This record gives sequence, structure tokens and C-alpha cells, in this order.
Amino acid sequence: MHLNFISSFNKNFENKQNLFSKFSIVKNKGKFLKFSMNVSLDKKTEIVSFPFNLKPLINKSVNLLIPISIVFGSFNAVAVPDVNPKQNITDETGTLTKSSISYIEKSLTKIREVKQSEVYFVSVRNLPYGTDPQEYARDLFQKWELGSNDVIVVLVNKLAKAGIYYGNQVNTLTDEIVQSICNETYSFKAKDEQYSSAALDVNNRLVSILLGKGDPGSPSTNRLNSSSNFKSAKKTEESRSKYIAIIAILLIIAFVVPMVQFFYYVKDE
Repeated sequence: MHLNFISSFNKNFENKQNLFSKFSIVKNKGKFLKFSMNVSLDKKTEIVSFPFNLKPLINKSVNLLIPISIVFGSFNAVAVPDVNPKQNITDETGTLTKSSISYIEKSLTKIREVKQSEVYFVSVRNLPYGTDPQEYARDLFQKWELGSNDVIVVLVNKLAKAGIYYGNQVNTLTDEIVQSICNETYSFKAKDEQYSSAALDVNNRLVSILLGKGDPGSPSTNRLNSSSNFKSAKKTEESRSKYIAIIAILLIIAFVVPMVQFFYYVKDE
């Protein structure tokens, strides 16, 4: 493969002669690039070429880029501020997908319009030593100076648990519901590192409660209720036996009755 860069220029030297330079880069087999330069001055032409090893340069570039990509890899990550950020979602972990953030924001906007209540979601990797999610949520609520109608939800990835703190005017939430959301709803998928999906589950349950539509319950409870709707193998087998017996009786009647009628008419004749 040849990559040619041609540059021509005229300059007046002491001898008033024109200078033409042609540069070409030729890629040889292997790890070297050969640079050659043809210089024509009047009718004399000289070729200057030299090899250039790019391998060390490439290795240094890669070694430099790898740590940079690690440090700045999570472009969506936002540090938790010390003051109210004026935005409802703070994702320090960078694990919440754009679609999840957009969906949650729409839900929280609806709560704001209907209930005049602000709900904040904060996603963090871990907490300071000795601090549980509930305490962290309370401290953040006070630090941000949130109102009596406001709610803050803290999602802790490493613990796979959440913390919720709310103002005294939020009547639809109880301590029992909060504990269920934090330790069951969020943990259900967060234990499998499905943090974005777990955040959506928390959002859906919380929104339903705050809007007065009732508590849909935790995922584990819903799964238990769903499984109770299915019959056991024993009951299924019993039902199948009953249906088989009924079908057999109907078939017997369908064949026997016409035959009895037939023999009855033949006997009379």
C-alpha cells in the first residue's frame, strides 16, 4: 500500500532556482515504515530514504490509552453533589441505561404534576464504612434540604440494597412498604447485577404507591402469587382422568344407543 503526499513549492534562493519536492511513504512488510524523499534541484535528483519503526510508538500509545479509557469509561457517571442538584436522577455508577433514565424521569414528572412532590433517585457503588442505605438516604435528604412532600431513593450496587427517606407529608408510604421496596424489590434483580432493571422495578412500584394506585407488591410476592395460579401435577392428573372418563361414557352412549335402537326395529319386523 502506497500513501503519497506531494508538495510542490517555489522559493527564490540566491541562485533564483526552483525547488520541487516529492514525498512518498511506502509501507513494507513487517513492522517498519520506509520514508523516502526525492529532491530535484535543476536537473540533479537525490533520493533520501530511512526506515522508521512504529511498533514502540504504537505500544506506548496503547499503554497510555488503556488507563485513560478505564478512568473515563463511564461517560454517564455523575458524582453525588453536596447540594440539591436540581435534577431528579444522579447516577454515580453509570449503570443506568439512557432508556431507563428517560423512563424514570417521565414517571417522576407525572408525580410532580399530580402530587406536587419531588422524587430523587441516587445510584451509588458503595457507602462509607458503617453507613447503611437508610441512614445515607436520610443524611442526603437533610443535606439537600428537601421538602415535606419529597422522597429520596438511594440505590447501592455493591450491597444490592436501597434506602428511602421521605417527608412527613407523604402519607402513602409506610416503614413496612419502604423496607419491602429496599430489601426485596431492588435486591431481587440487583443481586444479579441487573441494576438498571432493578431501578425500574423500584420506580414502578413507588410511582404506583405515590399516585394512590395501590402497592403492586415485591417481585418475589408477585412470583409466589403467579405460581399459586398453576395446578399441581397431581391435581392436573386427576382432572385429566375425569375428562377421560366423561369422554369414554359419551362414546359408549353414542355407539350403544343407536345399536339398541337398530336391533329393536329389526326385532319388530
